[in-house]
Amino acid sequence: MGKLELVIESENISIYSPKFDGETATEFEKFMFINRDLSYPQLKRDFDAIISVIKKMTDDCGARENLFRLEGGNIKAIPLCVSLRRKDRSVGTLRLYCIRISDKILVIGNGGIKRTDTFQEDPALLGIVNRLRQIEHQIFVESKKAHVNYYDFDKMKPIIETITI
Repeated sequence: MGKLELVIESENISIYSPKFDGETATEFEKFMFINRDLSYPQLKRDFDAIISVIKKMTDDCGARENLFRLEGGNIKAIPLCVSLRRKDRSVGTLRLYCIRISDKILVIGNGGIKRTDTFQEDPALLGIVNRLRQIEHQIFVESKKAHVNYYDFDKMKPIIETITI
């Protein structure tokens, strides 16, 4: 069990991250801690791109759909683009997985280095995405019970802040 904790808020967006009972950090904080000092330049570029997109959402435009890679339904990944001309494909690419509720509400999960063709082939990444899918399903159920549309920020925010995951 756990909750969604507000990690970043601006006039453009409210960003939440799962924090599970017994843990001291949110999933986003874990991602930041594990990946902030990557040694491979291409992974460092991916990390910098992720941070840049989050800053753009916070400072400028919110969670616009065109900033994310599609991973199925409301599950998305950052960064949108990675260089197709990687020098070392065995190094992989860095991904941060999210639930895009609307332009104004984003749930950031965790992520990692994707060394396979799809996240489904990597047990760790698949676990992260499946956990986010469960959270998104809970949000969907609670919003339907309350007759609230995802784009109604003022009514969705209390659902996000009180849901038990």
